[in-house]
Amino acid sequence: MPGTRKPPKLRQKQGCFVADIYKPDGKRTTVSFGPVGERTEGQIYAAFGNWLDLFNQHPHKVLAFENPYEAIAKMVNPAAIVTVGDLLDKYVEWAEGYLVPMRDGRPNPDLIRVKRLKRFIEPYRKWPVTDFGPDELKAVQSRMVSYRYFRTNHEEEQVAYTRSSINQVINQVYRIWQWGIGREITTEGQRQRLKEVCPLRSGRSAAKDRPKRAPVTEAEFEEVAKHLTTVVADMLRLIWLTAMRPSEVCRMRPFDIVQDDPECWLYVPGRDAGPVGDHKTAYRQRLRVIPLAAKAQAILRARIEDPDSKIPVFTPADAIQEMRERRFAQRQTPMDQGNRAGTNRRAHPMIKPGVSYNVNSLYHAVQRACKRARVERFAPYDLRRTAATRVRAALGKEDAKILLGHVSTDTTEIYLLEEVQEGIKLAKRVEAAEI
Repeated sequence: MPGTRKPPKLRQKQGCFVADIYKPDGKRTTVSFGPVGERTEGQIYAAFGNWLDLFNQHPHKVLAFENPYEAIAKMVNPAAIVTVGDLLDKYVEWAEGYLVPMRDGRPNPDLIRVKRLKRFIEPYRKWPVTDFGPDELKAVQSRMVSYRYFRTNHEEEQVAYTRSSINQVINQVYRIWQWGIGREITTEGQRQRLKEVCPLRSGRSAAKDRPKRAPVTEAEFEEVAKHLTTVVADMLRLIWLTAMRPSEVCRMRPFDIVQDDPECWLYVPGRDAGPVGDHKTAYRQRLRVIPLAAKAQAILRARIEDPDSKIPVFTPADAIQEMRERRFAQRQTPMDQGNRAGTNRRAHPMIKPGVSYNVNSLYHAVQRACKRARVERFAPYDLRRTAATRVRAALGKEDAKILLGHVSTDTTEIYLLEEVQEGIKLAKRVEAAEI
């Protein structure tokens, strides 16, 4: 009959403190508590005592950890020892299942900010959440101010984060710690300590504000349009004429355009998505209706073949086809020499044109055209802002407000809305006056 095993003892081996123990399956193994230097000898013996008590109670669970110190920390007080990295990972896991992506498939902005935050909070990932305070958050804020990056692979100079984008990331930290309170990972006191870090204020930090561009002039717009395909140029002209959002022109389908009134069509984004359609403010139960007068109709008539089609009016495939035809027309090589048109295309290319444009692809197309035209860069949304400013100056604030949006109702009743009727009249007045 085997005798009773003696309790394990701490001993030194090659400069490290180790203990020989028997696992639940009877096999012998050695557990290292590290050398003197990282911890004092007294701390090592104290940790060994705590670990041994845990091992006697839960041997399988204790041995599942990578080292004895991790077992002590997470089994003695698991809520207090969660690291900053653990908190971020848990939040991302929750956010990916809870936060809804953007309508064009892009990730939720909160997720983008958290991923941006990870770069700057990396030095503190292994810190306990309780040790991360206002000094550390202030250091993260300072690193963001001094950080420089290339916006795209084609950029020639690095840019910095704007003051507002830095403040948004810092606000996201507060929300993460607030989220942790309900999971008993953080405390209200910890969140309040972080709130001591004030947001960056305009003119009082090295972070720059995004400069507000002056309204785009018609000469600038036409110069940039020369360096775009007619597909993208027509998209921008619709924004210029109607003040619609770039996302709305990207997702426009013939099915969404009500052509009952020949003088003024009505574009209802996502008309089949529900009573209020599918657009930026649909969650507020507001219907979005965009009047399309004669000039806008002229652009669309050339591109709409089937009024009931649910394929976007403007597609990258059309732009690529136009680009190929333009290059063929400019061909200098004789036709009996070199490649013939289409012979060097792959049957199944790795990269295919998308079904529709999105805000990013439209933005980058405009940026490239601005660079070629040597015009001060502007974004597609600047055209909406310019159109709104133009209408407001000519017709007044209230008329501009009506033209840009209105109260929601059922799609089938859009022609009964007073504000829609006012919007139609204003669209016709704008076009007649050539504002």
